[in-house]
Amino acid sequence: MNSSQRLRLLAVSLVTAAVASIAGPAVAATATVGPPGRGGHENTQRCYSDVPPQDFKGFSNHALQRMAERGVSEKEIRDGVRLGARTASCQQNGNWRYTLGMSGGELVVILGISTGGWNVVTVFWNGE
Repeated sequence: MNSSQRLRLLAVSLVTAAVASIAGPAVAATATVGPPGRGGHENTQRCYSDVPPQDFKGFSNHALQRMAERGVSEKEIRDGVRLGARTASCQQNGNWRYTLGMSGGELVVILGISTGGWNVVTVFWNGE
């Protein structure tokens, strides 16, 4: 590789890094996310990004049922995921686990990816 090619590669790397830092984690996550074949249920042993999602498309029917049982609103989940993304952890199946401190205790929110993007899969109180 000659010096001209190295400089070009360096310039592209710098621009890419600058765009990712300006756009924030949401764009960086979107750029590296590739949905699995069956909606995130298979054991992939990997995450689709190093950056946890800070937002999601919607809720599974199961998650909506669990939220109703536990008295948790959609707004609380959205706000919790946005703020809790700093401490979210990726599970071996590629889903993200958020543990949110709430007045009722620690609420666990699981996000999984499907063809439409990230969705809340389930919600439960820690220790349930």
